[in-house]
Amino acid sequence: MIGSSLKRLLSERGMTVRELSEKVNVPVQTLYSIIRRDNMKIDFDVLLRICDALETPLDYFCRASSNAAERGAPTPEEWVLLRRYRALDGHGQALASLVVEQELARVREAQQELTEKTRVIPLYLTPAAAGYASPALEEDYEDYAVDASCKADFAVRIDGDSMEPVIHDGSVALVRREPIENGDVGMFFIDGDMKCKQYCRDNYGNIYLLSINRARADADVTISASSGVTLCCFGKVLLERRPPLPL
Repeated sequence: MIGSSLKRLLSERGMTVRELSEKVNVPVQTLYSIIRRDNMKIDFDVLLRICDALETPLDYFCRASSNAAERGAPTPEEWVLLRRYRALDGHGQALASLVVEQELARVREAQQELTEKTRVIPLYLTPAAAGYASPALEEDYEDYAVDASCKADFAVRIDGDSMEPVIHDGSVALVRREPIENGDVGMFFIDGDMKCKQYCRDNYGNIYLLSINRARADADVTISASSGVTLCCFGKVLLERRPPLPL
């Protein structure tokens, strides 16, 4: 913090608070308050005079406040820029302000262009959460930016390797709410859990939810036509191509 750093610096320079007070034209009591109260706000001009009197770079005090950036305080680089700006004459300050305004306009234009090229969909952090028709559990999803042309309605963070090598463990699957056909990969709600599986229905009405990774065939789900179980599909996973069904 600035106060403790000032105290340490005075000790290193062999200078008393009163001597510093005379050099920087700041009341002794004010300097003592700065030293005692690390979080005390200090006028920038006063800080500059202290730096000059102690022959210390401004960033010495900025580094002393390790969480300054977290509190929104200027970084050492920003302090240096401010100091340089104040050293300019009127013409220089006007020119610097013009450059800053032009750069701000460029940044705003770039941000606007990015916004027009993307849109935001919910990314569910656990597969089961995607079973809701809308983001019902706010703590379980976050905004996810996709290309504006993307047809996905929501995204799901995949947990497990049963869909390797097409869909990797920990990857994000983009899902569109639309009917699926044989061979499509979909998001299914079964027994209170959401599963990402490849869909297959035979001529007898039996449904098979298959793992692409056949080493995980134990994770397959079979729903016979006579079971009376109603399968709930929440959408089709968008892939570049439909994976072949396992033989």
